[in-house]
Order: sequence, then structure tokens, then C-alpha cells
Amino acid sequence: MAKWPSCFGALAKDRIRGITRRNRGISLERMIQELNSFRIGWVNDFRRAAMKNHLVELDGWVRRKLRCVRLKQCKRVKPMVDFLIRQGVSLRQAWRTALSGKGWWRKSGTPAANQAMGISWWEKLGLVNLVRRYESLQAS
Repeated sequence: MAKWPSCFGALAKDRIRGITRRNRGISLERMIQELNSFRIGWVNDFRRAAMKNHLVELDGWVRRKLRCVRLKQCKRVKPMVDFLIRQGVSLRQAWRTALSGKGWWRKSGTPAANQAMGISWWEKLGLVNLVRRYESLQAS
């Protein structure tokens, strides 16, 4: 297997940043479709490289970017609290996160955001898990 060149991760992250900009004004579902299209092709291109650990890191980073987008779509405190509670976060934790004076990126890394929008939640929305995709390509 070939070694993973670090510049490819930077190029992928730049492209993903462009797709997941918070001010694009598109639905989360459409953003996920665009991301899947790019990421599946990208993993297919580099399937021969030893990059499983890098994909784990990239997958987590992409989910955090998308959590940031989803929280920003709530726009205000009360809709964010309502969304977090609907996703199973406790009332206290939802209010603590929503009232935090931190920015969107910091809020997207909170335990409440991680609990509300876990891996299974993203898979239900259609986000492809890169590690599973990579492992299936290695098996074939």
C-alpha cells in the first residue's frame, strides 16, 4: 500500500470547506448530497493508500462541520434548544449549550451537540461513512 501524502488531506479539506460554508443558503440534505459525491469519489481515487486513520479524523471533522451548519440553521436560542431537546438532550444541557456565548464552531463540539447529532443520526440523513466505504473497497 502507498503511504498517505499529507497534501491530499489539505486539498480535500479545502474542498469540503467550500461545500460546507455556513452562508450558502442550501438545505442540509443537499449539502450532504454534494459532500457524499465528492467524498466517495475521493476515497475511490485513493483507495490504495494506507489512510484509514486519516479517514477517521476526516470523518469526525466533517461531522463537526455539519453540526456547526445545523446549529447555525436554528439561528436563535429557543429554536436551538427545541432542536436539541427533540434529539434527546436534557433540558439543562440544551439551554447551557444554546446560551453559551461561544461561536458556532465551539458549540458544535459540545457534548450536547455530539449527543443530538451522533454518527447514527448522520447516517439516517444519508451521510456516507468514509471508513466503512474505505474498508469495503479494501475487501474487494
